[in-house]
Amino acid sequence: MWQIHDSSCAQPDEFKNGLHGHWMVEGPCETQPKQQHQDWICAASGGGLGIEFGNREGSLQLTVSNVGGQDLPTAAEQYVCGDAWKVSFPQSTGQYSLRMSVRVVQATATRIVWEPTFSIQTSLLDTAPSLALSARGEPDERLAEFSAAVPEQVGVRARRTEDGGQLIVLLGPTDAPFTKNRCSRTRLDLRIFGEFLEKGVIRKARPWIVMDRSEAGVSASELADYSTQLCQTPLPLTA
Repeated sequence: MWQIHDSSCAQPDEFKNGLHGHWMVEGPCETQPKQQHQDWICAASGGGLGIEFGNREGSLQLTVSNVGGQDLPTAAEQYVCGDAWKVSFPQSTGQYSLRMSVRVVQATATRIVWEPTFSIQTSLLDTAPSLALSARGEPDERLAEFSAAVPEQVGVRARRTEDGGQLIVLLGPTDAPFTKNRCSRTRLDLRIFGEFLEKGVIRKARPWIVMDRSEAGVSASELADYSTQLCQTPLPLTA
């Protein structure tokens, strides 16, 4: 379940900056035994703080930022609807407005599968907004095995972080052909959107982000199952 912390209210020190959504989990964690370190966090303030998915400690984190040097729009409204956390980033500054709907497909103390849906829209006549999904880490040695296991129309990028975590991004058939790969040996860097955006048109992207901090990691068969679910899950009508 979601637990939301907003800096507009009095909060403990770890929540004093920005907007945080915690997905609460139960059960023992082999790498982080303390209960307060088991929760998975999405920090969604936008602006200079950006958007970040991951764990509270360690290097298993993925950042969403604006391509081009400018900050993201700043979060202005948020609410939970069913199992989805929805955050609005209006076009008060910058070139576009952004809406994000985050659903958790699966979560345990050692693994989470995020489903963020990003929707962008602009009131300008000439713009091509783009978002970067980035993370530190070297390519996973099992990437070829993962790629062979998932459907041909699904894109997969897998990284290993410095503290042994595993981060995998799955791109469905509607996103894979339009996502630019700017990855390097030490960094994941995927660019979504980026094409010319007409005024008033809404575009959506929905990567699945798999984070695992167990010793065994994600198997190829599990990744194949996630890919099938991704292909069979329709885009949400609102984000």
